[in-house]
Amino acid sequence: MRNTTAPRTAAPARIDAPTAARLAVLAGATFVYVTFEVFPVGLIQDIAHSLDVTTGQVGLLVSGYAVVAALVTVPTVALASRVPRRTALVASLVVLIVAELLAAAASGFTMMVVSRVAAALTHGVLWSLVAPAAATLVPPERVGTATAAVFGGASLAAIVGSPGTTLIGELIGWRATLLVLTAATVAVTLALVRALAPRVAGAAPERDGPVAGRPLTGRPVADGAERVREDGHGAVNWPAVLTLCGVATALVTAHFLSYTYFAVIVADITGTSRATVVLLTVFGLAGAGATYLVGRYNDTAPQPAAAVTMAVFVAGAGLLAVAFAPAPPAVRYAAAAVAVALWGGAFAAAGPVFQTGVMRLAAGGADRASAVYVTGFQVGIAGGSALGAVLLGSSTVWLPLLTTLLAVAVLVAVLVRRPVPAVGARS
Repeated sequence: MRNTTAPRTAAPARIDAPTAARLAVLAGATFVYVTFEVFPVGLIQDIAHSLDVTTGQVGLLVSGYAVVAALVTVPTVALASRVPRRTALVASLVVLIVAELLAAAASGFTMMVVSRVAAALTHGVLWSLVAPAAATLVPPERVGTATAAVFGGASLAAIVGSPGTTLIGELIGWRATLLVLTAATVAVTLALVRALAPRVAGAAPERDGPVAGRPLTGRPVADGAERVREDGHGAVNWPAVLTLCGVATALVTAHFLSYTYFAVIVADITGTSRATVVLLTVFGLAGAGATYLVGRYNDTAPQPAAAVTMAVFVAGAGLLAVAFAPAPPAVRYAAAAVAVALWGGAFAAAGPVFQTGVMRLAAGGADRASAVYVTGFQVGIAGGSALGAVLLGSSTVWLPLLTTLLAVAVLVAVLVRRPVPAVGARS
């Protein structure tokens, strides 16, 4: 006889509309932060001319931002742990607003540097807390999906933010464009205040406090519900977390080595800077599609997702280097477009795969482990941007070539070391 009492596998819980809206607000926060972080990429030559500095110096605004963020992320996240997560997230956006206004008013390179430093001071706070905050809004089996949704803001920054600010900057100037971005940040901040009211964020006002009291089980915590404490006793599998963070850092280094100088690479391949907006849009659209796809597999097959993502990244970066070869303009343009699509899609997908992996390895210590991940991310940005500035002095083609070599090393590490944990694994 057939056993009719055998348990059935429950279908994954659905994310309801109100929760989806709150995730969208968190994605909006990552959108404005990433848009400001990479703001110089599309307008690097305009900013250099306006501030009377070299293109390489403007590129260092990206690496300098990352250096500051890397240095302060762990201490600022520790400081932010003394206040409710909602307060820390809102405060980080308020600081971003101040930084954007300073940048718009910058009368020289020094003031621009000050604006970048200001934003970098709270960059790690937002990025360390936004994914764990999203995790508290959904059931445990939907944490990967929620993380991908929040990282969708970063993908949207690549679709709308970077090409959008580049296009608007060409029409009204980069300073006025920063004021538009500031208005968007103000709107997101007000939405975040409303969306992450204490009960929604996972705690009533009197119970949402330091990190140790935060809900990290992956679902909102109602009054009287059990909380998972982050007391540091076996909460984080640090060797596995550090291995995964190291792999992610290498990937980010490879990416920003070329991405920081995207406009320069495109101009050299196509012979015109006008293609920058189009190819940035291709980059972003591919990233959005990849983020959606990885959200479907991040909760079920994270290891294969990581391997495929890295293989596509290698293909895209390699093809971008090939696009420098002598060929008819149409062929080079087409090769660049395909390369950018593969590259942009893969990098966008890598973010939620690695971030979710860190949170799975961290268990109750998601905030602290995320701080380490964000620090590694910023180290990668700084290293890649600075190395790219050095290579610009020789030949632009060295940028995608070295990006490809580093990406191959990451792919090998993903296949051999398997640093991304399987669902339910912590080692």
